[in-house]
Amino acid sequence: MIQALTSHSAENKAFFRKLWNLAIPVSIQAMMFSLLGLIDIMMVGRLGETSVAAVGLGNRIFFFNLILTAALGSGMTVLASQFIGAGDKGGLRRTLSQAILTSLIVSLPFIAVYMLFPQQILGLASNDTELLELASNYLLITAPSIICTAIVVPLESALRAANDAKTPTRIGFIAILVNIALNYVLIFGELGFPALGVAGSAWATTISRLFQTILLVSYIHHKRAFLLPSSDDLRQALKKAELVRYYKISLPIILQDGLWAFGTVLYNLIYANMGVNELAVMSAISSIEAILMSLFIGFGVGSSIIISQDLGASQFQRAWRHGWLVLSLAPIAALGIGLLMVVFRHDIVSLFGDFNQSTLLLASQVMIASGLALMLRVINFTGIIGLLRSGGDVKASVYINVVGMWGVGLPLAYFAANSWSWPLYLVFICSLGEEVTKSILVLARIVSRRWLNNLVQEKPAAELPVQD
Repeated sequence: MIQALTSHSAENKAFFRKLWNLAIPVSIQAMMFSLLGLIDIMMVGRLGETSVAAVGLGNRIFFFNLILTAALGSGMTVLASQFIGAGDKGGLRRTLSQAILTSLIVSLPFIAVYMLFPQQILGLASNDTELLELASNYLLITAPSIICTAIVVPLESALRAANDAKTPTRIGFIAILVNIALNYVLIFGELGFPALGVAGSAWATTISRLFQTILLVSYIHHKRAFLLPSSDDLRQALKKAELVRYYKISLPIILQDGLWAFGTVLYNLIYANMGVNELAVMSAISSIEAILMSLFIGFGVGSSIIISQDLGASQFQRAWRHGWLVLSLAPIAALGIGLLMVVFRHDIVSLFGDFNQSTLLLASQVMIASGLALMLRVINFTGIIGLLRSGGDVKASVYINVVGMWGVGLPLAYFAANSWSWPLYLVFICSLGEEVTKSILVLARIVSRRWLNNLVQEKPAAELPVQD
């Protein structure tokens, strides 16, 4: 590890130059998406805590499906990047076909359930009549837009795997501007439109996602036609050997990320059962955490692409050095940002809207723990997304996430809220047991080197030496 940081300076410079070109657009897009969530909270916050809780609850349901689709995109990114490293663009197109078809098949049943039974689903979180009505309307309106996500996420992953990270960012930025403008018009009834409140936020989200999908498909059709699968690519993609290779990577990621996303829904159910104000606080703080994590998402995704390309070219030692460069530097930056979050917590919570003083105090307490935990989140995200997945070591990451969330974080949070009746900030601290556990397991797995695999060549990789 030390040698990876102190030697190979020319190689490291080339790595960071390429990482920068990939990471910055991805981080900017993730930050814009997260910032949009904060803007939603700030706008709806003018309507009170219940409206914020409703939007937060509806978004958490959508987030579950977004993570499932992103899991399919992650599996595609790993294989597509290794195909690019091996010089096989046809493999990229076949993998894209598999990702889009699978994401549509997975998404359609959820859309049907959300549209047919919105109140029954959300009733698991709360029995507050006003909250259920607002959240159900939000879910009913936004559910069809999941189809757009099922198409957009694989296409964005394909572009990034082909080293074009800027286009998804530009198109995402335009879609976000459309969303913000529609929020302003439809939530508050500007320019002659009726004031729809929470429903206005839902319509703005749905329309902007449709706009983004149309724009992205049109761009690829005219400018990146080499990504579009042909009928022959589709036939090849549906062959057993190709499907086995894709699902061998993607299914464990779906399992891992699906369980994680469902776990975040359960966290929100715990907070919702504590009260509407507690749910509103966690919905608002989640948007702040998302913005801070977005600073590191690009570096995790970018490093995964580069390391996957290294592995696809059987450059195992280079992949090892690149992995430790990112994993060593990202947490240091996260610690500094987290401390700033703690110092300026009172200024941040003042942005949340017309919350009462007791709610603002709850938010301030939780933000201290959240800021200090940012470094652990970054270690786990970078280690799992950037390193383990790049070599297809998804079974290990499934184990790590299941043990951390379901074995530690969720049980502690549940008992803290329901059996011990602890305040919100202590319940949140208990949930962070997940991050502590995962960071220990992630680092142990990375040190083992078992994640350094070439997934697209039939011949076995050469044995790695124990040390550089």
